[in-house]
This record gives sequence, C-alpha cells and structure tokens, in this order.
Amino acid sequence: MFTVTNASNLHRRFSHMLVLALAALSMLMLAGCISSAKVYNNDKTVVYNGAMYNLANVKQIKSDISGKLSDSKTVDLTAADRKQVEAYLKEYNPIYVRMVFHFDDQEMLYRASSVSKWSEYSKMKSSFESAGKSISGLMADKKKRQIKLK
Repeated sequence: MFTVTNASNLHRRFSHMLVLALAALSMLMLAGCISSAKVYNNDKTVVYNGAMYNLANVKQIKSDISGKLSDSKTVDLTAADRKQVEAYLKEYNPIYVRMVFHFDDQEMLYRASSVSKWSEYSKMKSSFESAGKSISGLMADKKKRQIKLK
C-alpha cells in the first residue's frame, strides 16, 4: 500500500517536470523563430540636390555621359578614354558634358557643365563613378534604405 502512494507522487512529479520542460522548450523554440525572422523593407531612396528618387520598384539602373559639341552635335562619352576626350576638346573647345543616371523611366541629372580641360572632365567623371558605386551599394545592401549624394 505505501508503494502505491510513492508511485503516484513520483508519477505526479514526473508529469509536472515533463510539462515544465515542454513549456520551456516551446518558449525557446518560439523565441528562436521570432528572432530569426528578419523582414527588410525594400524602400530605397536616393537624395540629390534636394530631390528624392524612389528606387523601390526600379528594375534597371543605367548611367550615361554625353557631350554636346560647339557645332550642336552630341557624342556619347560613356566609354571615351583620355585621347578621345582630348581630341574633342582640341577641336570643339569647350564641350558641354552631361552625366545622367536612368532609373527605369526616371532620369536623375547628376552633373552638367562646360568642360575646357581634361582635368575638369576627369574630376567630373570620378565623382560620377563614385556616385554610381554608392547607388550600387545601396541596392545591394538589404538593410540600407537611403543615401545622400554630394
């Protein structure tokens, strides 16, 4: 008779311990699920010259450098090297250079000015390429939401 009471106390303690262990285990699993579910917002914006460009649904980003010569002819300078730019400068000094980013159907004018020396063009292009790298970094980083270009 006294073995039955010990067995029931032992059974009751075991069931309480089992319920407590299962509750602790389920709390740990729930906490793990909540902390591993990271949701990132896809709203990405570029701020430049007081304007804000939303890149959330942009599928393609392109860059374009063009030069307008003194005879009103426009040339593509996107892949032009130093010799080509200097040849244009020698013949058509100055050149009106326009640097643009295209976000699908939206256009962001980055720089537009007259250039009379290679060094001026080189500084403009370096700044333009740096801005392009910043925009690429923004799009690649899931956590980053906005950049301000200079």
